[in-house]
Amino acid sequence: MPHHLKTVIKNTLYKAIAIEPILNHLRKTRLNNKIIVLMYHEIVEDDADIEAWTVVKKSDFVRQMEYLSKHFNLVSLQDALKQINNPLNNGYDKPSVVVTFDDGYAGNYRVLLPIVKSMNMPVTVFVATKHIQDQSLYWYDRLINALQGEENISLNHLLLGKYRINQCKGAENWREIERLLSDLKALEPAKREDVVEDIIKGINIQQRKKYNGAAPLSVKELQELAGCSFVTIGAHSHCHNILTQLSEDKVMESIKTSKQLLESWINKPVNYFSYPNGNYNDNVINILGKIGFECSLTTVPMLWERVESLFTIPRIGIGRYDSIDYFKVKVSGGAGSHKII
Repeated sequence: MPHHLKTVIKNTLYKAIAIEPILNHLRKTRLNNKIIVLMYHEIVEDDADIEAWTVVKKSDFVRQMEYLSKHFNLVSLQDALKQINNPLNNGYDKPSVVVTFDDGYAGNYRVLLPIVKSMNMPVTVFVATKHIQDQSLYWYDRLINALQGEENISLNHLLLGKYRINQCKGAENWREIERLLSDLKALEPAKREDVVEDIIKGINIQQRKKYNGAAPLSVKELQELAGCSFVTIGAHSHCHNILTQLSEDKVMESIKTSKQLLESWINKPVNYFSYPNGNYNDNVINILGKIGFECSLTTVPMLWERVESLFTIPRIGIGRYDSIDYFKVKVSGGAGSHKII
């Protein structure tokens, strides 16, 4: 079945389910003694023209938060950690949800922060420090930016012609971009950088849209973000490499550097961590404990229960192509999630 037809059927199904009596039943039966942790990446203004699941438009995000405010308790990660250890005496009459952001984009300051202040909404922002320190873009963001072309893009010159980039729109096009990103992630970091640069050089710059997103926070923006009482800053490693691909020494260096830099920049303790790309193993968990982190968040799309280790907390990813109906069903425990960057 064609992807676009599957999308139509899925959206029709979620629209039928996303009525309040059904959603209320889902919340009562599936969220008992569980906490929902949501994962976003960047929020942008509505006129930002970008084909990427990781970018959510401001109006969509506000609509989602308004729904959560009505039907859930928006709590900080710190309060959620207390609640998960005492689920029968948490004082809440509605399910709790934690809102998190990964990577440390400038949109977290320019677009998200005013929303957080206006809605008194607690959020946790996990920051990879190198791209803030260098003011550089992640390799995948450089590539996503370059792929924002009006016309079909061929990667035949790199024997990568199997990716049908920009031959379709929206979620279908993102699936093609995501397949390319997934294959590149499997490469050794230095090799991957070379391939990414070759791809970018081979794309006609005239094809690109004028979008140049995914800028990192500046240190000053990070400090102002951390100064808001509703914002908690967490670590996301230094270089944002997949930690399970690194030696033990490199893992230790990346995690320790991120914690030290963040604490020096914001003058606050940094106790929470999220795994780049969601990858972890026992070795990574042990290193986090040695360095002094209290918990870490994964990208496993599940509800958070007390039985989980505090270093394998699951999160449900929310992205650009999630309709409001799908979002409602998702946060009510009635749908799965999406793999992230």
